[in-house]
Amino acid sequence: MERTHAWQDAFQRLARCYERRTIAINAFFDLADTIITVRSLIRQAWTTHRWDERPHRRS
Repeated sequence: MERTHAWQDAFQRLARCYERRTIAINAFFDLADTIITVRSLIRQAWTTHRWDERPHRRS
């Protein structure tokens, strides 16, 4: 849980939130969580779903 909060703290928009409406605040947290999840999935896929040889360029 602490790691998740540390990742959310990396988003400066969440660190200094000037919104008054809770729905906007929750939307920013949801967006940050989505970005964190997508970045994690990309990192995992980058290392596990690579081909042995890169395709050659077409001349």
